Parts: sequence; structure tokens; C-alpha cells
Amino acid sequence: MDKIYAGIVAFFAGLWPGGNAADNAAWFGYVEGEYVYVAAQASGVLETLAVARGDAVTADTPLFDLDRDKQENALAQARAELVSAQKDLEDETTGKRPEEIAVIEKQLNSAKADLELAKASYLRASELEKRNVVATSELDRRKAERDAADAAVAQRMAELDVARLPARQAELDRARSAVDKAKLAVERADIDLGERMVTAPATGYVEQTYYLPGEFVTAGAPVVSILPPGEVRFRFYVPEPQRAAIRIGMPVEISCDGCGEPVKAHISYLSSSAEFTPPVIYSLDERAKLIFLAEALPDEQTDLLPGQPIEVRRTDEQ
Repeated sequence: MDKIYAGIVAFFAGLWPGGNAADNAAWFGYVEGEYVYVAAQASGVLETLAVARGDAVTADTPLFDLDRDKQENALAQARAELVSAQKDLEDETTGKRPEEIAVIEKQLNSAKADLELAKASYLRASELEKRNVVATSELDRRKAERDAADAAVAQRMAELDVARLPARQAELDRARSAVDKAKLAVERADIDLGERMVTAPATGYVEQTYYLPGEFVTAGAPVVSILPPGEVRFRFYVPEPQRAAIRIGMPVEISCDGCGEPVKAHISYLSSSAEFTPPVIYSLDERAKLIFLAEALPDEQTDLLPGQPIEVRRTDEQ
């Protein structure tokens, strides 16, 4: 497109006598759009395309969707792993399960009953030993049984206390770390799934779509281009003799057929090399036909559309 317009400009440049600049000489060019190219951050198959060329869209309007089966499965798996990690942390925090504690409590009650029986047996043997009814050795045996039963009760009580304690700090830290890691995995999977649906980043109209549903889209490849209102720049071409007379920031006026009042703008870019060389034999007498690209930005929002031919005139010397 640049070469087509440059060819047109070259024709007009040939009409300028000797390429000498006039104070109100017009430069010729066209309007260029500042498009927003919307792409997906990941690859995938395009499932739906919700817009077509020329559609007006607002920010956050759905544009297209990529396939999402893998991402949905990954999110479901991440959520399941989070639930498992949270249960492990709960178990480590509260100690053993209630069923295990109940077994130890029953064992403790049984040990206490055995202790009461051993105490009673020892008291009877002690009375009988005083009356020389039983031997001293029998009394010693009953006393040993009582002491053993007392030790068993103490052991069961200690086991119950330990069962009710949370895990050691290192184990708790590992369990908490596992929960945090699982939460991050859920967030990552949720983000990956959300990225499969792409919305408009700005208000404007759809200039072009580049894929059809069912086609594979690579990450970063534009699927839709949007032109926000007034987001244009003006590209025009300056003959070589006039190149040195213009500067960045110079005010200009943009006009076109049927466009009404000229649009005020300022030069924002000047090429440092010839943009187009017409098919003529270069000589010192014909160097005016060398064309340099320049660009200008509007001072205010404009209704001019991309592709419109324009004339550009200086305003600082008029």
C-alpha cells in the first residue's frame, strides 16, 4: 500500500517545477490506522469467533474462544489436589482420627479395670500374709501385678495424650506448604482457562479477522484487529528539496475531498532515507523525484478513516 501511494506522490512530485518548495505547497499521502491487534496468549483451536469485519465493539466485548478441554481438566485436578492437601493439614493439626482415639480410650479403660482388680488382689494377699495364711512370695507376686497394671494405665494415658496432639512443627509446615502450593496451582489453572476467552481491550470497530473457527491459532498470533475511534496517523511524502525545511513538531493541516474543515496536526516522524525511488535515471537535475516518508498525528480526535487520500500543508509560515 505504501508503494502505491508513493507512486502517486512521485507523479505529483514530477509536476513541481524543479522540486522547489512553495510556502503553501501540498504534500500528498493517506490516513493510516493505529490498530489494536488482539491475540491469545496460548495456542489452541479457534472454537468460536463472535465478531465480524465492521462490527462495533466496546471494551470487554467477547471476541473469540479457544478450545478449553485441557484447561478445564487441569482446573478440576488442581481443585481436587487442594481439597486433599487441606484434609492432610487438618489431620496433622488435630492429631489422630477420632476412631483411633476411641480405640486408645477403650484400651485405657481396660487397663484401669485391670489395675483395680490388681489392687484388690494385693490388699487381700496382704491381709492373709499378716495371718500367715499365704506365703510372702505370693504377696510379692500380687504386688508385682498391681505395679504392672498401674504402669499399663500410665502408658495408655500417655498414648491418649500423644494421639490428641497435633503433628510436629516440621510436619505442619510441610502440610501448610502443600496447601499453599495447591492454591497457587488452582489460581494458575483458573487463569489458563480464563485466557481461552478473549475480549476486546478497547472500544472501536473490527477492521479484520484472520482465522475461522476450527483453525489452529498459535500463541501471540492476531485473530482480530480493532481500530479505536480517532486512533489514526497521517502518512505523507516530501520531495527531497523540501526535506530539510521541515522538523519534528511542526504544525500542519490535513485536508481531503469532502472532509470539511482541515484537521490540525503536528509532524511526528521524518524518514532519514528515501522511501521511494521512481523508475527514472537518477541525476542531479532529477533528484527532486526522491520521496521521503513523514508522519503526523492529529492534535484532537478525528473522524478521518484509514485509506483516505489527504493533502498536508504547513501552517507555521502562512
